Amino acid sequence: MSMRTLSFMRRAFVLAAAAVALHAQAAATRPFTDGAGRVLPLPAAGVGRAYGTSPVASILLYALAPEKMIGWNLPLTPEAARFLLPAVRDLPAYGNWFGPAGNANRETLIAARPDVILSVGYNNPTAVDFSNRLQTQTGIPVFLAGGRLDELAETCELVGRALGAEERAAQLAGYCRAVMRDTHALARSLPPGRPVRVYYAQGPRGLQTDTKGSLHAELLDLLGAENIIRDDMVEHSRHASVSMEHIIAGRPDVILVCPDDAGSGDPAWLADPAWQRVPAVASKRVYIIPVEPFNWFDRPPSVNRLIGLKWLASVLYPDRVSHDMVAETRAFYRLFYHCELSEWDARDLLAKSRLPLPPPANCCLQNQSE
Repeated sequence: MSMRTLSFMRRAFVLAAAAVALHAQAAATRPFTDGAGRVLPLPAAGVGRAYGTSPVASILLYALAPEKMIGWNLPLTPEAARFLLPAVRDLPAYGNWFGPAGNANRETLIAARPDVILSVGYNNPTAVDFSNRLQTQTGIPVFLAGGRLDELAETCELVGRALGAEERAAQLAGYCRAVMRDTHALARSLPPGRPVRVYYAQGPRGLQTDTKGSLHAELLDLLGAENIIRDDMVEHSRHASVSMEHIIAGRPDVILVCPDDAGSGDPAWLADPAWQRVPAVASKRVYIIPVEPFNWFDRPPSVNRLIGLKWLASVLYPDRVSHDMVAETRAFYRLFYHCELSEWDARDLLAKSRLPLPPPANCCLQNQSE
């Protein structure tokens, strides 16, 4: 065999090997379109490992496919962990990519080897730009999906297909649609005239809030309530600082208090004489937002807010809503948190919020939690 023939055979072999490699690489992925219309190369064999860029995405990921989670964004508190599956309680915290607590590291994320990175929130140009940059930097597909409550059913189904969790996604999406249908029906049924006026109190003195129209106060808008703080009243629309004058002038009928992450303690600042001039305080319509395992109203604004819609409807419209909140809480925790909550634990969560409850049917109920 001549050297020329041998050289030709070698080149042909190299080209054939390259073609096989390219074919194998193409066969190893499947194109999948995310919520922003971006086509991503997801593993053809299915997603086995997934990570969320923020708690918004991580909570949705946990609800859909906890077995695929590689970690959280922040370490779980003991109070939160007791409501979640044992397998996820000690997963590592890989950081958060957004907000003042953004501390995620690209190298650490690459070393963790997720098949896909999930980002849930807005599908706007800023979010698309972030996802494209993170995907380029890590070589890992970044999947975008909408996070507003009216989008959650479709988001569950879309992310569920990407993760290979279609059956779970269908269950969660069905729940989402039922809650939103009931919420919209309630809002439409409200009589015209003055809506219930609400102040959402955050911070150590209750003088921080989120304004009307913010994603973080979306529950108020959906339920036809009037957030007494608007964008034009404050310098910033997220975690805005307000004065007592703003609150007194707004005359809220209801105050929602965001407690610390552990949900401990009553707001001591309500003892200040200035707060006694607020109608909600005088009428004792001050409610502590449940936060275990995740805040029912906000922060993070994920699927945890669905049970918050039911709770808040009971808070705002006790004469129009007949939810059995104990049963509703247990059903939500079972479906979304994989947690078989006892009736006593559900009552305890709701009692901390100051929501009036009927007495338990079983007078010996407390013994069930022992």
